[in-house]
Amino acid sequence: MKKLFIIITAFMVISSCVTTKEAKLARVEIRNEKKLAKQEQIKNAVESKKFIIKLERLYFNYGGIADLFPRSNYIIIDGERAIINTAYFGRQYDIRRIAAIDIFGRNMNYEVTKDLSKGVYQIKMTVRNAGNTTFDVYLDISKNGYCTASVSSLKIDNIRYSGFVEPIKVETNATPPEGDVI
Repeated sequence: MKKLFIIITAFMVISSCVTTKEAKLARVEIRNEKKLAKQEQIKNAVESKKFIIKLERLYFNYGGIADLFPRSNYIIIDGERAIINTAYFGRQYDIRRIAAIDIFGRNMNYEVTKDLSKGVYQIKMTVRNAGNTTFDVYLDISKNGYCTASVSSLKIDNIRYSGFVEPIKVETNATPPEGDVI
């Protein structure tokens, strides 16, 4: 009776370990599939020029970090349109004090290069608004969505940011059904 109890207990322990391992492998596979899907979304967003970079940190040129609110500090690239709205702390070459970068314009010279060994998209572009103010923007976007941005202009020093990329969802317009409309 004692041997039978030991055999049944051992069988139950082994079967529970097997089911736990299978469940763990299933969770790992699901996590990997989600990660690959996110990487594909980032790739499509960069190539189609439709993404938002929510900036989380500002890095000072001479050391120091400032945490930013991602809802208020962002760079939006939507086709040929570009919007930069972010805080600025640093040197400035203008009479008026500059506390923020707020520009709505067009991106010019949009160049994307891929560094496959590092898994990084490097983007160089110039953003120009209606008043002919130009900003040079350099972006390094990892395949997982982490981004570093550098913004410079004639009136400000080079400033660096970090944040994350969110693709802009493209809505497809449904075509109305053909035929008689009543």
